[in-house]
Amino acid sequence: MGNRMMESHPARSDLQVLKLDLARRVREVRKELYGEHGGPMLAEALRIPFRTWMNYEEGCTIPAQVILRFIETTQASVEWLLSGKGDKYTARGRRD
Repeated sequence: MGNRMMESHPARSDLQVLKLDLARRVREVRKELYGEHGGPMLAEALRIPFRTWMNYEEGCTIPAQVILRFIETTQASVEWLLSGKGDKYTARGRRD
């Protein structure tokens, strides 16, 4: 049983890294599209409180409904949000 506890610890750490990477990417999109101080505008577009959005940018788990609205609103690429690879925006959302 002690081994299980030791095995699960790295997974928690990996999950935290993934959450922080996603937080960094959504923050980057927000800054590009809404500006350095555009958090309240994005939160309004997502229909959530600004403080809640700031928690997500700090690494709290983003609920599926919110990240889906974020993707729809910003046209951010799912692949890029998950991995940092590929285009940051979908073809529809790409700004030239």
